Amino acid sequence: MRAERAQVAPHRARLSAQLIGLVALNSYFWSPAGKAVCLPVLNCHACTVSATACPIGSITAFALMRRVPFYIIGMLGIVGLSVGRAFCGWLCPFGLLQDALYRLRTRKLRLPRAVNWLKYALLSALVIALPTAVGAGGADRTSIRVVDESAGGLDFCALVCPAGTLSAGLPGLIAREDLRSGMTWKSWMKLALLAVVLGTVVLARRAFCRALCPLGATMALTSRVSLFQLQTDPAKCTRCHLCVAVCPTEARQIPNTQGQLEATAECTMCLDCVRQCPEAGALSARLAARTIMSSRAPAQPRPLAEEAAAR
Repeated sequence: MRAERAQVAPHRARLSAQLIGLVALNSYFWSPAGKAVCLPVLNCHACTVSATACPIGSITAFALMRRVPFYIIGMLGIVGLSVGRAFCGWLCPFGLLQDALYRLRTRKLRLPRAVNWLKYALLSALVIALPTAVGAGGADRTSIRVVDESAGGLDFCALVCPAGTLSAGLPGLIAREDLRSGMTWKSWMKLALLAVVLGTVVLARRAFCRALCPLGATMALTSRVSLFQLQTDPAKCTRCHLCVAVCPTEARQIPNTQGQLEATAECTMCLDCVRQCPEAGALSARLAARTIMSSRAPAQPRPLAEEAAAR
């Protein structure tokens, strides 16, 4: 019983962290000062209660001005080199929503690994290349392009972002009749994309993170060399592949047989694999040279089929 409680504790800790992130990153009273801070979570800058600035929206704004966002690159680089994509797994409000929707009892699907590359294409095209190509080159003109659809915004935030549509677009449409009467094709397209994304994440776990999130693609660039990594002990691993089955982004593959750190671009460091590993000490999470969590053998290991059904 004590071992089972130890296995559940990390899951509760992550859920608590996600709920704290939801409240802390969407506090109206903190938002004026917080807008100067870019944290690697998908939180719409246009939302009036958003406490921090969205890195993707900020990078797009700099691309429209044809300037290099050194501060944002430095902030994302420091976080990425320190903890990889852990913010995606532990703090992102849109990640919490995906986790909640996936718990609905429906038939589940597995996305092909090829969809992982789509978010890199969106990052390259709609966050950097296209805004730079059509950008006004000046701060005044850029601010108009960012907030006014008639100025022709052609970027990820204006055309795709479901998080922005959900947290800023929908509340605005509900509250203001003038916005409803002035809806354009882009408004209807984003609402349709939001419906598709929400439907997809019910069927496939973290589908948006895997396929469409350019922020996830940005953080993935450093996650392979971050200080926060997973490590398998080949002498203790039985190759049961339970860690592969429970991975939300399907980043986990056949456990490493050499006992090396297992860097992967898609891993959000949710630590579900460590929590579910049935062999004591077979799988561990390490921050720099220190082990911060290691797998523990449960009193009565659950069959893989039962575990999958429960999730």
